[in-house]
Amino acid sequence: MSTSQTNETILQTKQHFEILDGLRGIAAFAVVVFHFMEWIFTDPSQNFIGHGFLAVDFFFCLSGFVIGYAYDDRIAKWDFEIFS
Repeated sequence: MSTSQTNETILQTKQHFEILDGLRGIAAFAVVVFHFMEWIFTDPSQNFIGHGFLAVDFFFCLSGFVIGYAYDDRIAKWDFEIFS
């Protein structure tokens, strides 16, 4: 096996989900707007994005999926010697 073939197999990456990056960006923006509106309107009933804090949970769920998807086949190759 030549060096170029070895490097190509090592550097292969998985599919990149651009839509998930977009959704994570929208969630981050929603949190910023939520905090800004919380500063402007102290009455929660006037805040049009009153449940914007839930975008944090959405962001972390998407990030967990992205990280899990990226590392699912690499974790098996790691050498964990917890009880040595």
